[in-house]
Amino acid sequence: GTEERVFIHPSSNNFAVGSFSCPWIVYHRLIRTSKAFISDATECNPYSLLLFGGTMEVQASKGLILLDDWIRLSANARIGSLIGGLRRRVDELLELKVTDPSMDIAGSTEMKLITE
Repeated sequence: GTEERVFIHPSSNNFAVGSFSCPWIVYHRLIRTSKAFISDATECNPYSLLLFGGTMEVQASKGLILLDDWIRLSANARIGSLIGGLRRRVDELLELKVTDPSMDIAGSTEMKLITE
C-alpha cells in the first residue's frame, strides 16, 4: 500500500502527546483538510494487535507472526500457536456476546488472561 503521513487532529485528546510508548496507533476517523488528520486515536500494543488485529499468519519456520500482511512480530512457533488458539476462543466468545448481550463473558478464563 501507499504510505501517507498523518497527523493527530487538534481536537483529539492525544494531540499534545509528544511521543508514544508503542509503535502503533489505532484510530476511528481519518479527516482530510489541509492535511490528513486522525481522530479518536489511541496507542495499540502488540498484544492488542495479536488478539484483535486483522488477519494473522503464523510463519513458524521464520519465527514470525504476520498481521494484515504488513505488521511483523517475532515469535517462536509455540507462542504463535498459543496466541492463535486464544484469539480463536476470544472471537468465539465475542460472537456469543453479540448473539446474547446479557451473556457474561468477563469471567471466562480467556478474558481473565487478556485483562491480566
